[in-house]
Amino acid sequence: MKVGVRYLAQLRHAAGLAAEAVELAGPHSVEQLLAHLAARRPALRGALLTPEGHLQPTLLMFIGDEQVRGDHLLRDGDELTLLTPVAGGGPGPERAITDAELALYEWQLTVPGFGEEGQRRLKSATVLISRVGGVGGAAAQQLAAAGVGKLVLAHAGAVRPNDLNRQVLMTYDSVGAPRVEVAARRLRELNPFVAVEAVTENVSDANAERLAAAADLVVCCAPLFAERLALNRAAVRQGKPLVDCAMFDFDVQVLTVLPGRGPCLACLCPEEPPGWRRQFPVFGAVAGAAGCLGAVEAIKLLGGLGEPPVGKMLLINLREMTFRKVAVHRRAGCAACGELRG
Repeated sequence: MKVGVRYLAQLRHAAGLAAEAVELAGPHSVEQLLAHLAARRPALRGALLTPEGHLQPTLLMFIGDEQVRGDHLLRDGDELTLLTPVAGGGPGPERAITDAELALYEWQLTVPGFGEEGQRRLKSATVLISRVGGVGGAAAQQLAAAGVGKLVLAHAGAVRPNDLNRQVLMTYDSVGAPRVEVAARRLRELNPFVAVEAVTENVSDANAERLAAAADLVVCCAPLFAERLALNRAAVRQGKPLVDCAMFDFDVQVLTVLPGRGPCLACLCPEEPPGWRRQFPVFGAVAGAAGCLGAVEAIKLLGGLGEPPVGKMLLINLREMTFRKVAVHRRAGCAACGELRG
C-alpha cells in the first residue's frame, strides 16, 4: 500500500521536503508509520517520537481535515499531514495580523508568493542569532524590520569604541554597556511587534543545544569557529535550518544548511582552520552585506519563498564586485551530519 505524508512548518524544514509517498508492506497504524519515518529520516526522530519511542504528545496528525490518533489504521491512498506547534514571539499562523502590522509591512506584502500568509509565517517564527556585531547586528536589524515574531540574541561582553565602525545597533553613548542588551533595545524601538530575548552568553558546547532548541531557525554570525561549529552540531542534531554568514576583508561567504538535504558547515570545515584569529580586517559595509544576505536567506526559508540553495555556497568579493555560487558536498563520515541521509 502507498500513503502520502505532508510535512508542515518545522517538520518540513527537518524533513527537508514538503511531501513524500511511502510504500508500506501491509496494514500500518499511524504510530507504526511514524516509527518507520523516524528510522528513515533521523532529523525527524525527535519531533515524532519521545526518547522511549512513543509518539510525541505535541505532534498533530490529520487525514484530510480530521485529526487522528496513533492507533488509527491507515488505508491505501491516505494522505497524512504532520505538524508540531510553532514556538514564536507572536500569535501562531491561525491568528490574523493586526491592522497596524499590515500598515507596517505594506510594501513587502506585495512581494509575489509572500502576502499575508508569508507574513504570518514570519510572525510565528523564532530565530536565534549568534552574535550581534557587524554581521549579526545587520541580520537582526533586517529580520526585526521584516517582522519575525521573536529574535533570540546570544552575545557576551560590552560595547567598545572599536566596535562602532561596523556594529550598526551600537551607539557611542552605549560604550561600556552590555552589547546584547543595547541591541535588544534598538530592535524593540525599530519594531515593537517583535519580541526580543537578550542572552548575555556566547555560543559554546555547553549552551548550543539549549539555545538552538528555542528557535525555528538559526543565523550564525560568530567570528570564532568553535562557536560556529558548536551551533552547527546543535542545529543538525535538532533538524533546524542554519544560515552561516561570514566575512573577511572584502570577502563574504553565506552557506544555508538544511539537515539531511545537503552539507553542513562541518562538512566544509571539520575543525578550526590553523592561524585563524578573532580580529581581522573589516569594513562595516562588508559586514552589513553578509548579515543582510543571511537575513534574506532566513526570510525565504521562513516565508516559503524560492528554493533554498542546498549544496551551494555563495562567495562574494566586494573589492572586485564578483559573485559566485559554488557547489559544495557532504563529507563522508562528517562528525556532525554523517549519520543523516539525503
